[in-house]
Amino acid sequence: MVLLIALISPKYALAEEKIEVVPLIQTSKGLSGESFNYLEGEPELRLLRVKIPVGLKTPIHKHPSPMLIHVTRGKLKHVRGRVINTFRAGDVFVESNKGGEHYVKSIGKKPAILHVDVISVVGVPTTINK
Repeated sequence: MVLLIALISPKYALAEEKIEVVPLIQTSKGLSGESFNYLEGEPELRLLRVKIPVGLKTPIHKHPSPMLIHVTRGKLKHVRGRVINTFRAGDVFVESNKGGEHYVKSIGKKPAILHVDVISVVGVPTTINK
């Protein structure tokens, strides 16, 4: 009986759990195939949660700083000229600051939710609309 209690206790269960690290992306190029560069100035990291309602799209825009995008919910269409990419929950991509103008549209059944990590410098905007 004492052994059974020891085996099902939370303390015992925690001893079996391990920290897991899974790389989601590692690259030196953005979605456009272009490399990215870091800007000169006082470094600033930004982590943004972006929610795009179903059917809505962003204005055509570009990014002066490189960024990592993790789609955590919904489905997203990314359009740069004639190149169209589709991303779903769990997908990760890099947007290069040399990638050019594009827009994104939420095309799933639920709003798209993105977590965006911007590697920038103080005073530089995240997005420049056309």
